[in-house]
Amino acid sequence: MMSCTEIRAYLIRLRPYLAVSIILFGVGFVIGLMIVQRFPQMADSFESSLTGFVKIFRGLPKFRLFAAIFVNNSAKTLLVILLGLIFAVIPTFFLIVNGAALGVVMSLSMQTRGLRESVLSILPHGIPELTAVFLGTAIGIMLGISVLRRITGKHQARIGTELSQAFKFFYSAIVPLLLFAAGVEAYVTTALISR
Repeated sequence: MMSCTEIRAYLIRLRPYLAVSIILFGVGFVIGLMIVQRFPQMADSFESSLTGFVKIFRGLPKFRLFAAIFVNNSAKTLLVILLGLIFAVIPTFFLIVNGAALGVVMSLSMQTRGLRESVLSILPHGIPELTAVFLGTAIGIMLGISVLRRITGKHQARIGTELSQAFKFFYSAIVPLLLFAAGVEAYVTTALISR
């Protein structure tokens, strides 16, 4: 585990990569909005895929829903960190695709439910969840850039040390955020939507 001081220091190192993560997600979000407007058939197909994924979680008791959301998000975030070692390609793709998914979902949801319901279905758990995801993808991008710099001889980063720091940060900062987000999604967001 990392101390608060170590977490702050690691966050400072992550800042530029965090900014890149947010920008890539934003690009994906805009792509998602454009898909709905310009390619409605593609948006419908995308919506069907997402609906199928959501059905897996629908009807679960609250605690099992919480656990399923937490495990799903934790596994994906950890994978994005690890696969970032492959030149940051996977975190970049992950951000754009997930941004596009949110853009499609928000656009379609606003058409059927309106702005208030759409925001209530995403915002409460989305803030801590996206924060955790952005931190994870930032680490993956940072690791990928470190690998590239090491290969090109521009940096002598020790990848093992970098991975060790990444895992410590994951367990110290990202896992608590994902636990909180899963709790909010399972208990608060579902209550807000069902009203």
